[in-house]
Amino acid sequence: MGAALGAARLGRVAATGAAPAEVMTPPETGEVIEPVAELVPAFDAAWQRFGPAYRGVKAIQ
Repeated sequence: MGAALGAARLGRVAATGAAPAEVMTPPETGEVIEPVAELVPAFDAAWQRFGPAYRGVKAIQ
């Protein structure tokens, strides 16, 4: 979905004259995933290892 859905909706409004409020509706939420506070330290540690490598690779691209 994402950008393609937005472009399709804009095209529909432009082509049909439909009201944007009727076409530009948010999609249904399939699932809500809540953060797990106990995993924050593990994420932070992984980010500390990953960050320098990412910046190094990005610099040579």
